[in-house]
Amino acid sequence: MSSAAASLADIRRLSPRRELLLGAALTAAFAALVLAVGPAPGDAPVHLYRTFLVRDGALIWDNFWYAGTYPLASYSLLYYLPAALVGNLPLVFVAAIASTVLFASLALREWGRAALWPSRVFGVLAAAPMFTGLYAYSLGFTAMLATLKLLQLRRLRLAVVAAALTVGFSPLAFAFLCLVVGSYAVSRRRIARRHLWFGVGLALAAGIEVLALVLFPAGAGVYPFHWIDFGGVLLVTSLGLLVARHARAAGPLVAFYALWGLGSVVVYIVPSPLGDNWTRLSAFVFPVMLLTASLAGFRPRRLVVFALAFAFAYNVIPYALLVPSRLDNQTQNASFWQPALGFLRAHDRPGYRVEVVPTAEHWEAYWIPKSGLPLARGWYRQLDVADNPALYKKDLDAGAYRRWLRSDAVRYVLLSTTAPLDWDGGPQEARVLRSPRSGLRVVFRSANWTVYELKHATPLLTGPAHPVVTSFGHTVIRGRVFAAGHYLLRAHYNPYWRLQGAGCAAPGPDKMTILELTGPERFALGVPGTPDGLVRELFGGTQATCTS
Repeated sequence: MSSAAASLADIRRLSPRRELLLGAALTAAFAALVLAVGPAPGDAPVHLYRTFLVRDGALIWDNFWYAGTYPLASYSLLYYLPAALVGNLPLVFVAAIASTVLFASLALREWGRAALWPSRVFGVLAAAPMFTGLYAYSLGFTAMLATLKLLQLRRLRLAVVAAALTVGFSPLAFAFLCLVVGSYAVSRRRIARRHLWFGVGLALAAGIEVLALVLFPAGAGVYPFHWIDFGGVLLVTSLGLLVARHARAAGPLVAFYALWGLGSVVVYIVPSPLGDNWTRLSAFVFPVMLLTASLAGFRPRRLVVFALAFAFAYNVIPYALLVPSRLDNQTQNASFWQPALGFLRAHDRPGYRVEVVPTAEHWEAYWIPKSGLPLARGWYRQLDVADNPALYKKDLDAGAYRRWLRSDAVRYVLLSTTAPLDWDGGPQEARVLRSPRSGLRVVFRSANWTVYELKHATPLLTGPAHPVVTSFGHTVIRGRVFAAGHYLLRAHYNPYWRLQGAGCAAPGPDKMTILELTGPERFALGVPGTPDGLVRELFGGTQATCTS
């Protein structure tokens, strides 16, 4: 009897419907438990803010992070659309359950009884997004599993659609889809023509993301890949290979471990926005290793015990390390921010940004811009390092700090006195800020906050005759100038700016925007909020770009 036929016979004896329901129940129960008694999801601020932008109609451009970014193209093209309709937690809760059902269905059909306990363990671990807050990736991962299930059922056209949804929800999940599909292809000596057509579909799906990055370049910078994480993924893939050598029907698993390990070497050597994210499959490495061990009959015993122990540690320890910082939930509450926000609303005026010394969980990336105040920085580490390298230098001093504040049009700086700070750069910035040489003065104190002001702060718009910014919004900046001339607007240039006024816009120093205005006037510079509005403006709106 073939392994496929044996697996189908096993499935009939196992009652697959009962196993799928059990897995779904496990995921639902553990996800509900994490939401009820666990700490706040770690990446929740970025998803809450992006969802807020979509509900507010700002899909193309946002002025309130990093001097201007493309909010969807820089992370997920599609996730925030359904999230804005149903909410983040309900969407991810359902996605977690669906991922368990899909994994169990895939594994039980492919490997039969050997996949029984791995599928159940997967059901427990699938609740992790309720803790990690990896919402967009979670939905992308579910779409990836749906693609693999459709391939298993030979529904290739629907599989291509699911692959396109995968890249739309999470480019990282799409990279893992390519890894798994590539593993299957490598393990098969002959590839059917219909699968080659699916490969063409994968390439077209990837082309969608590439086109989006060309049209809306994120300038993502480089994400670090720590040597400890690199060593961990190499060890777990090596152990997986050693165990899989003794397993039956494990060709795809052998290829998977090999390609994941080789890919890790490439990603570690070649700096990219991927970095440590390539190890994110560790979230399910224990059930995959358990499956491999089960197919090997749990022999050789010592190797299997060590491989399972390490895979379990590699899967769970990263979560445990996050718990201490996540237990301090004060920054997720609106009341924690109200004193500082109240001061800013009373004293700030359009034309300046707010800097917050980054807290450990980065809830400033949600509460500050949601309140209508432009934030100098934001959420993404790789964007921050690329845009603000001065803040990550070990020798940051008061002079360099003031220059950075002026370059980003920052007037007020907020420092929490009770919440833990981001370990990477936070304590250093706080030390400089508290120094007598900082050149900033304390203008407000509360139980949780100290607010500093930079004297004679540099405004967002500078040029002849003291121009002013009258309104600073997510997609539109309005101002008034009193003379013709050349103005520097400290907002990132993008080719989709549309100007209401006599003049034009051009790229300026440090990726900022130059305005050439022909006389005293009020002006508005903005980007249409939605794709259809952008298309109308591109083909029928007022051209803002200066032509030579």
